[in-house]
Amino acid sequence: MCIRDRYKAMGAELVECSMPSLKYAVPCYYLLACAEAASNLSRYDGIKYGHRTATADSYEELIIKSRSEGFGEEVKRRILLGNYALSSGYYDAYYKKALALKQQIIKEYNAVFDLADVILTPTAPTPAYKIGAQDNDPVKMYLADICTVTVNIASLPGISTTCGYTAEGLPVGMSVIGRRFDEQTILQCADAFEQTFAPTAPAKL
Repeated sequence: MCIRDRYKAMGAELVECSMPSLKYAVPCYYLLACAEAASNLSRYDGIKYGHRTATADSYEELIIKSRSEGFGEEVKRRILLGNYALSSGYYDAYYKKALALKQQIIKEYNAVFDLADVILTPTAPTPAYKIGAQDNDPVKMYLADICTVTVNIASLPGISTTCGYTAEGLPVGMSVIGRRFDEQTILQCADAFEQTFAPTAPAKL
């Protein structure tokens, strides 16, 4: 029995919905998130905040070495992308357009919630990866966020729970998204599913 039919069996009324802006969600999210990360992490200079290097001969070297040692590769990547998006000449072309798209995504969610109490989506377009499987492919990892980033963009509550397993024993995620400040409803929906149709992993796990 598919997930839709399981909720239907519990008495849920299903309605179809669409979000045309979903195809732009990943670039929109990473523009906004990286810009915010670059701005907020600029304070970590090794003097007032964050890691401080043990060896430095000048003020400039202190900041460079502290940030180089204190931030991991993914954080550095996001700082670079964020500073690029916020730089003169690119602010209007990238960051400002991402802010406009954010408002459009919020508008589309509001239209969906005029028809439904919660939204049911996959957590990711694929089952869970094996540990370490995608460590060297950040772009693929970014694209895997397509089902969840709009929740962050629109500041909505969401919960993910396991709804099944692959033949290899890898979990398949299901997300329930609700209106702002309506955590109670999504918790009830996820709990009802788990209590009624709790999936079990294959014995080999």
